[in-house]
Amino acid sequence: EGATEMAITAAWLVVAGLSVARVTAGPTRLQTATRNDEWTPRTPPLAWSSWNYFANNVNESVVLDIADAMVTLGLRDLGYQYINIDAGYLLHNRSASGELQVNPDKFPRGMAAVASDLHAKNLSLGVYTDLTDRSCGIGPGSFGHYQQDADTFASWGVDYLKVDYCGSSVSRDPAPQYAAWLAFGQALKNTTRNIYYSICPHGKIPEVGTGAAYKGSSGYAPPLVWTDEQRHAVSHSILVEYFNNFDEWYSDTTYGRHSPSGMITNIDSSVLMWNYSTSQPGTFGDFDMLQMCTYGKGGTIGSGMTLEEYRSHYSVWVALGSPLIHSADLRTIARDHPDCLALIQNAEVLAVNQDPAVHPAQLVFQATNSSTVSSASIVEQVFARPLHDGSVAVVLFNRDEQPREMQVVFDDVGLGAAAVVRDLWKQAEVGTMRTAYSATVEPHGVVFVKLTPA
Repeated sequence: EGATEMAITAAWLVVAGLSVARVTAGPTRLQTATRNDEWTPRTPPLAWSSWNYFANNVNESVVLDIADAMVTLGLRDLGYQYINIDAGYLLHNRSASGELQVNPDKFPRGMAAVASDLHAKNLSLGVYTDLTDRSCGIGPGSFGHYQQDADTFASWGVDYLKVDYCGSSVSRDPAPQYAAWLAFGQALKNTTRNIYYSICPHGKIPEVGTGAAYKGSSGYAPPLVWTDEQRHAVSHSILVEYFNNFDEWYSDTTYGRHSPSGMITNIDSSVLMWNYSTSQPGTFGDFDMLQMCTYGKGGTIGSGMTLEEYRSHYSVWVALGSPLIHSADLRTIARDHPDCLALIQNAEVLAVNQDPAVHPAQLVFQATNSSTVSSASIVEQVFARPLHDGSVAVVLFNRDEQPREMQVVFDDVGLGAAAVVRDLWKQAEVGTMRTAYSATVEPHGVVFVKLTPA
């Protein structure tokens, strides 16, 4: 990935769009910023994003209707807060003074008016830009304009910023890449507004295990040389995935290339490219926007998943403490997919993701049907996450094509000889078990339980 050290010069900072006075530059090593202690998001954000369903075809009417639906469906009262407008809301060119320009055909009242409407509903606005000079959708990137754009977002009343990494004006080597992410984050801190900062760095995929299929290519993940201290300092969320999360269980190919994709590969990338113990209040591994309840419709790749596969998708994201960012059309979900909506509305499941202790998750057990570990060969995974009350949430995940008898051994998750078992999806007590809990798990399915010491 190139050099792990660089001198961050004043000239580079000027090109990046941030004045030298606003950043303290280290001489020859990756910088570490001081996190803004006045505002640290305690738990992973709960949000909706326009991208997976609407792609570039987002507009003011859609956004405000989605906001109304979030309230009507009870999601706001469950804690869902952000309405995130991804790529597609800007004109391609900046103004003569270098300002970002909102597309007046899509958002005729401007973004500040949209933010005001959302704030009146006790919701928050998120928007999108790119670290480089171009984005992955319609609109320019922010390279050369970090402070100008940060000030613009703050003036609009933005609460959440997703920053992509689609162009080449910022090197993908670890040190200059880190410097750019840090500079943009500092620009946001220089404003008077608390803005949640979500980044999409690039790191080389290790050629081991599930990563071997990608043959050393880059994925969306922090470079391995970034320390935990640096990861904590650089942003609130860090995207981790081999490729984008598509609306499919698994495929051998991506964009016509011979490399795997699908929901289970995002899980595997989190195991290989993110240290779960890095997650803490204010720093979350983001395993990408959920593909819940879209059933192959909308703007992203994939023919859809089954209800059981969506249940598995949601369960693992919840247990791993990822931000939960839905993308389904909330305007019609109650009519078209009420059973899938019920998954999102399950407060007991959501409480695991939002547990105030923010303890890291762990992969407790994994089994394959081959001596070669790959996304296709993994048939069982057990994930666990300790909770604030001394209980442990456990996901038994069957990736096989047939039912499997699975178990969690209490000693493996830090429990004693006995535990009270509660099924979070059924919202029912199972009983008090000794030593271990076993269950038959359906193909591509999960059993999601809470174990409380007896």
